[in-house]
Amino acid sequence: MKKILPFVLLALFLHISCKKDHTNEKSAQKQDPCTIEKKRIETEPTILGIDISHFQTNIEWDKIKADGVNFVYIKATQGTHFKDPKFKENHAATKNQCLYRGAYHFYETGKDPEKQALNFVEAVGALISGDLPPVLDLEELGVKTPVTKEMYERNTLVWLKIVEEKLGVRPIIYSNPTFGNQYLKHPEFGKYKLWVAEYTKAKSPKVPQTWTDKSWTIWQRTDREKIEGIAKVDYDVFNGSVDDFMKLVKK
Repeated sequence: MKKILPFVLLALFLHISCKKDHTNEKSAQKQDPCTIEKKRIETEPTILGIDISHFQTNIEWDKIKADGVNFVYIKATQGTHFKDPKFKENHAATKNQCLYRGAYHFYETGKDPEKQALNFVEAVGALISGDLPPVLDLEELGVKTPVTKEMYERNTLVWLKIVEEKLGVRPIIYSNPTFGNQYLKHPEFGKYKLWVAEYTKAKSPKVPQTWTDKSWTIWQRTDREKIEGIAKVDYDVFNGSVDDFMKLVKK
């Protein structure tokens, strides 16, 4: 009996340990409600997204997700003072739905680029798990005052560097081929990933000359896509594998 007892105790200890490990594993799965979404994106043939602002209302996020959307870019700020009134609500909703999400700033000429950057940082706050890199929206509608190419390049680079320093991640540049070829020729822009807007039925978009050798990361293919749960909206596709996409996501 004395010889058998140690073996009985050892077997009992191993049984309890295995049960505890299994319980911890199940508990970890319960604590991460986004596990299913992480597995879903691994099976998608294409990683798709939309971008929105306060102009989109009555959004039904569950339907958007069911229609194949994997990520959402949300307008956060514009200029030096404007903060999108729906940003926090939209960000919280995408988080609750386990959709990957990012924030963008609409840049305006004639306004201090440092103040614009700080306006964005103040609105966004610290990035959290599931967030994508911040985006600087550079397009014709943002040219509110006359500006030289050199001044535009200098000021937008100021914004990019401040935001990268404050948030700890390099921003992405959103633009289109025509505007990019006019205002974004400085080689420094080539260090930033490109989100290109080009509405075409071609298999791939044209890119500004600065990114000819680097290609594009996100392509806004249309501004009139019909997605379940929202009115016609900007529609985007990611260029790369799931691993490439997940490298951009805040852990």
